[in-house]
Amino acid sequence: MIYFDNAATAKVDPKVLETYVKLVNELIGNPASAHGLGLKSLNYLERARKQIARTLKLKNKEIVFTSGASESNNLGIKGFALRNIKTGKHLITSTVEHASVLKVFQDLEKEGFEVTYLPVDNNGQISLDQLEKSLRKDTILVSLMGVNNETGAIFPIEKISEIIKSNSRAIFMSDLTQAIGKVKVNLNLIDMFSMSSHKVCGLKSSGLLAYNANLKIKPQILGGGQEKGLRSGTDNTPLDCSLATALRLYMGSFEERYAKAKELKNYLVDELKKFGENEIRFISPQDSCSPFILNFSLLHYKASVLVEALSRREVYVSTKSACSSHTSGSSYVLEAMGFPSNISSNAIRLSFEGTEDLEQGKQFMQILREETKKLERI
Repeated sequence: MIYFDNAATAKVDPKVLETYVKLVNELIGNPASAHGLGLKSLNYLERARKQIARTLKLKNKEIVFTSGASESNNLGIKGFALRNIKTGKHLITSTVEHASVLKVFQDLEKEGFEVTYLPVDNNGQISLDQLEKSLRKDTILVSLMGVNNETGAIFPIEKISEIIKSNSRAIFMSDLTQAIGKVKVNLNLIDMFSMSSHKVCGLKSSGLLAYNANLKIKPQILGGGQEKGLRSGTDNTPLDCSLATALRLYMGSFEERYAKAKELKNYLVDELKKFGENEIRFISPQDSCSPFILNFSLLHYKASVLVEALSRREVYVSTKSACSSHTSGSSYVLEAMGFPSNISSNAIRLSFEGTEDLEQGKQFMQILREETKKLERI
């Protein structure tokens, strides 16, 4: 099997699963219970929170455990906007954010907020000048992702943070789902960020929202008041501890994984170029791009048919983000970058974990060449 779809979900690290299995049998108490077993679970929960803060080198940030980045984006963006609506009603984001960000902003527009959607160029980058000009006295929140999940384009987080802080009172939120453990980011320059465990070799339905301790956020799930009142519902302590383990292992292997992903991506780019200029179009930008994502379009082959053909050979890649893969039509991200429909609807995304070797790259290219020879050209 060749698995090049890690941006959708990564394989679970055995040590993460080991942590979960051990603790799910050991921590049977509800961390909200006042008895000994409950207090034991609560102690493990808080230790996991502190370990994550150390691993990510966070300063003066609170951590809320969630079901993943989608929930974290909803809680962070909507929760902050609604809690601070009297301060201002202007928000800023980009046209290439994940659906769990864009749809929240679209919903907030129905609540009376005004949203500026920053366009991107054909490299997937916003204009920093346009960002600065878009900031207003009533701007309360700017949400811009760290790494694009379809193209791998890296947003300049440090410059974005500096512009926001120098020209407004707005806070800076970032969806770092494809950035944590894959590119270097100073997380303390960001007021609030989200991430998912299953993107860092952890378990699904696990994630977090980290935010500056002084921020006021309106909870989106009401009930028992868990997670300091921001996210009601019984904490899954073993799952939260497994997230702490996943981050510790993933961040600890960053340099090695980054180097291997870069080597593999460079090899694949060189090999794919051999198809010829009239056969292939690279979508991932050459500069300011994560080595963990490579997006391209074979101009004369339908992507869905090619993905299916590869899957029959146990080669797993994707077309769009997993959240959008079952919807018809072109990728809105690639359309926002200016690609015509014949390219944006036939894009192939390869995404790596940094544990793959060149031999897998060679096998992939061999199978790709064999399968394209069998397929009908368009």
